Amino acid sequence: MAVLVWGLLGAGGALAEFPREGVPEVPNGVPAPFVGAWQIGFPEGEGMINGEPIVVCGDPVRLRADGDTHIIYASPTGQETRFELMAFSGRTSWLPEGGESTLAVFTGPDSFFTYTVDLMTGRARWDDPRVFTRCPG
Repeated sequence: MAVLVWGLLGAGGALAEFPREGVPEVPNGVPAPFVGAWQIGFPEGEGMINGEPIVVCGDPVRLRADGDTHIIYASPTGQETRFELMAFSGRTSWLPEGGESTLAVFTGPDSFFTYTVDLMTGRARWDDPRVFTRCPG
């Protein structure tokens, strides 16, 4: 029975594991890797149900540098939010002036996962990422 329970938990846990540390070739805590136009969707993988992307390249999110330590997130609707960037544990923290922070984990130069951080507990929502994919052009 213990083996069966371990097997089920192990299999379920493996399906929910998303990257928590970025690839070494992409620097953390600096704006340059983020600059550009991005599509936003959900992780893909075996056993996952994926809907349409939240944001598509036809009307992307645009990220631009604001000095050496900040980025501006411009939504497709024109709303802009400024984030301070901080390297931490192989990833980049996006720190807004108020509200929940976000962790960004690069999986390659043209894609990264984001995880929001609960304001009350300070814990990342590792089981609910969004995936940013760089738009061509």
